[in-house]
Order: sequence, then structure tokens, then C-alpha cells
Amino acid sequence: MNNRRNEELEQLLHVPDFNYSDPSGDSGDFEPKESKKSKKNKKNRKNSKFYKFTRILALVYLLFLAVFAGVMVKMDVLPAVTLIELGVVLLLLSFVLFIQLYFKNIKMWAKVFATILSVMLIFIYGVGSAYALGTLSFLDSIGTDVKNENSVRVNTEPFNILITGLDVNGEIDTQGRSDVNMLVTVNPKSNEILLTSIPRDYQIRMVNHGNQADKITHTGFYGTEDTIGAVEDLLDLKVNYYVKVNFTTVIKFIDAIGGIDVYSEYTFRPVKMPSYIVSKGMNHMGGQKALAFARERKAFEEGDNQRIKNQQAVFEAMIKKATSSKTILLKYNNIITALSDYIEMNISSQEIRSLVKLQIAKSPNWKIEKITLKGHDSSTGTYSTGSTPCYVMAQDADSIAEAKQKINQIMTDGE
Repeated sequence: MNNRRNEELEQLLHVPDFNYSDPSGDSGDFEPKESKKSKKNKKNRKNSKFYKFTRILALVYLLFLAVFAGVMVKMDVLPAVTLIELGVVLLLLSFVLFIQLYFKNIKMWAKVFATILSVMLIFIYGVGSAYALGTLSFLDSIGTDVKNENSVRVNTEPFNILITGLDVNGEIDTQGRSDVNMLVTVNPKSNEILLTSIPRDYQIRMVNHGNQADKITHTGFYGTEDTIGAVEDLLDLKVNYYVKVNFTTVIKFIDAIGGIDVYSEYTFRPVKMPSYIVSKGMNHMGGQKALAFARERKAFEEGDNQRIKNQQAVFEAMIKKATSSKTILLKYNNIITALSDYIEMNISSQEIRSLVKLQIAKSPNWKIEKITLKGHDSSTGTYSTGSTPCYVMAQDADSIAEAKQKINQIMTDGE
């Protein structure tokens, strides 16, 4: 009897073996509690690496921000108010980003968002700094460090720029006739621009060569100083700055900015590009077409007078494109490549930046007027040809007096 009770007790106390299986139905050993701790440690190690990355990223971000800020200040094209506003916004944003990136006790989603935003801003700072440094390098290369005695504060004082264009292709030091001479009078107070064109054959005095008579196109053979001296003597004024260009400059610049829209008074085929038909009205022109349009004179009864009008139309279109659109900013690299070897001027890089700052700050709607000196046909010897007579456009005193008065009016408006 006792034996039976013992057997029943043993059966009750017997614990059977259980075979644990995972949720998928596969059999396996029971996962010990230590593996959960291992997973947690693995996650902590991964988070620790991410925290280290974000701390490094925070320092890299500050470095790129400092470089960008320094370059923008050095570039000096933004108005003071705009620069301060931009600086305040970036400082506040950067303060928040730095906290999110650098410190550990920040929620993971906030860190991830700050990481993505900071990487985007680092890219923007890098591209912006490269753009600004390239612009500074370009301005320094075309500007001058030589002291200009006739320089003025271009953002507040009226000034005269002589645009002189040589009838040659190639780099800007290639010698040629000065076929295009346009005095640009700029008044930043009244937002007025006056274009005064001097016909290529207009009679002038070579002030650097004993005041002997010649025509202005020949001054290109002797240098820009001779062209400037002749214009100053003719119009009794000071030329503050000059810009020397040639055919290649015009073609490359206009192509670099994506062409210009030019108004034509006539329908005609340019002799230099007979396959191209210029229509009366507005025409979109690339560099080659614009040059052919500006050089044409044989298609018109007025000859050189109409050519001058067309040259003024091209120059006006270039001014409008430069001051009223974002094309130059978007095609910055093209412009630098196009002009680096094909333009010469005595305007400093700081003065160019002042003009850019003026345009950004005020976005003035420039009023552009155009006049041309008149004269009459003549034939005489010149300084360049000696006793051999050549065609010269003799001066018209009334036309010169009218031009002087108009220039003075533009210079004094707003006083």
C-alpha cells in the first residue's frame, strides 16, 4: 500500500521536459535574458557613434559658416542692412543647429533633422564661398590697382565712362582702330544714363601729339590714353573711367549671358552675315548676330549714323540684361571664362562692387537717353596719314555745344 502511494507521489512531482520553439514554429533553445542586454548595448554603441559624428559635423558646420561669412564681408556687394539681416538669421539658425548636433540629451528625430539641414547648409556655404572667391578673383583681374586721379564715389557721384571698341578679334591687347567710341554719363542720384556716341571718322585733336588733327578711329593705334585725351578735349570734360573692348569681347559676353533682345528700326540683311535677316522690331540676338547688326552701315541710307544708333541699341540691351535679370548670376562661370582675356578697364574691383551694391540695394529703374555728334563730310590730311588726304567728318560746333549741355545736365541732376 505504501509503495503505491509512493509511486503516485513520484508521478505528481515529476516535471516533464518542454521543447520550446520560436514563433515561426522552428524548435530551438530558450533565449536567455542576457541577449536582450546585448542588443541594448549594441544599440547604445550605434547611437554613440552617431553622437560622435554629429559633434564633428557641428564643428565642420561652424567652420564653413565662418568662411562663408568672411568671404561675403570681403566681397562687399550686399548692402549693410541686407548683410546684417542675413547675419542675424544665420546666427540664430546656426545656434539652434549647433545645440541639436553637439549635445547628447537631444531626441533622435531632432538630431537627424539637424544633420540633414546642416549638410544642406554646408553645401550652400561651400558653393557660395567658391562663387564669391571666384567673383573677387575675376574683379581683381579686370580691375586696376593703379591709382586713378579721376575716380569718384561711383555709388553717389555722377561720372563718365568711355567705351572704346577696337575693330579686331582676339585678345584685348591686339592693336586696331578705335571704331566705336561711346561716352556713358551715369548719375546714380537721378538714375539717369546718357550715351553720347562719336562717329568713327569724327575730327579730333591728338593732344598727346602736338594737338595735330586726326579722326578718332586712328587714336586706337596709339593707345587708350590718346583716345581719352581726344574725347576730353572735344567735349571739355573729364573721363573718369574707360572700358576697352573688341569684336571678341562683344561676341563672348553676349553669348555668355544667353543673348540680348534688340530693337531694329529696319528689316535688312547684314553684309557681315548675309544668311541672317534682321526684322523690324524686337530681335533676340546671340553674339555673332548682335555684332553683325552693330557693324552694318551699307544697308542704310543714313550709313554710319544708323550704325551708331544700332550700336547704342545693342549697348542699351546689354545694360538692361545686366541690371534687370538674374542671368549674369546664373551664368557667372560663363562670363568669367568669356571676358578674362578680352576686356581692359581702369575701374577698380572695389568700384565695381560699389556699383553692384547700388543695384542690389536700390534696384533703380535707369532712364537711358542717347545722342550722337553730328558733322559734315570733308577730306584732309591727318596726323596718321600725313599729307595724304582721307575722309574726315568735320566738327559741327552746334552739335558739340548741344552734347556738352546735355552731359552737364545729366551730371548735375539731383543736386
